Amino acid sequence: MKTQSSGTVIAQVADQNGGEAATSYLPAGYTGHCAIVAESNSDVIAVLSSGIEAFRVAAYAITPDGGYGSVSIHPTQLDETHESLLDWIDVGRKIRSAVED
Repeated sequence: MKTQSSGTVIAQVADQNGGEAATSYLPAGYTGHCAIVAESNSDVIAVLSSGIEAFRVAAYAITPDGGYGSVSIHPTQLDETHESLLDWIDVGRKIRSAVED
C-alpha cells in the first residue's frame, strides 16, 4: 500500500482506466463512522459505520462501474447512510431508476 501525505492508498485502478485511487485517512484502530468523499467535488457519497465496508465502497467507487473517480475515506460524526457495499449499490440503482422514470 502506498502512503500519500498521511493517507494510505487502499485501492487503485490501472492507469489505462484513469488511475483513480481510494485513499484512507482513518487513524490506526479507528472504529467510528467513516465518510467516503469524492475527490472531484468533495461530496460525501456514503457514510458507513464499519471501516471494512467503507473500504469496500471506496474500492468499488473508483472503478468505471462505480463512476466516482478518486475518493478518500475520513473519520466523521455524520449519521450512517448505508450499512454495506451491497446497500450502497442497491440504493444507487433505485435513485437512477427513479430519475430515469
